[in-house]
Amino acid sequence: MGSSRAFFQWWKQLRARRWLSLAVDVCLIVGVMLLVHAWQARSLPIDEPAPQAMLERLQGGPAHVLPGSGEAGVVYFFAPWCHVCERSIGSLDALVDDGSIAWAHGVALDYADTDSVAAFVERTGISLPVLLGGQQQVEKWGIRAFPTYFVIDGEGRIASRSVGYSTSLGLRARVWLTE
Repeated sequence: MGSSRAFFQWWKQLRARRWLSLAVDVCLIVGVMLLVHAWQARSLPIDEPAPQAMLERLQGGPAHVLPGSGEAGVVYFFAPWCHVCERSIGSLDALVDDGSIAWAHGVALDYADTDSVAAFVERTGISLPVLLGGQQQVEKWGIRAFPTYFVIDGEGRIASRSVGYSTSLGLRARVWLTE
């Protein structure tokens, strides 16, 4: 009983100090976010060669998931019905346009037909190549949620991976850490 009383007294004193209280709150929020990220990405491959595949482009014709350019890039798996995907995929175009990454590919999964993927591309206004994936990519890459993206280093290895929304700054930092 005495230890819980001491804890609550300490907590009350901490909360009375505005800046210290704010710092503790920020640390708790960031800690929870990092734990959620780690939990979501726990089964995704890391630090191993990225799976190779030849897929059909939405615009027609075959394309490699990994371009083999020797430069870092991002493979972004999305579903056309995913609202978070719709909000975050534009960050990739910006990173390619400003030269932060050499390439990025969007890989559509879990779509009813190519018209739904085309509508997604039109809604988002993205210009990066969109490839049409399927169950084989889901299994090879370990996709369980959308969006899921992988930063691929210049040697074709998975350097970073994440699930869910990411800002341009977050993606930029992950790419920078791979170099």
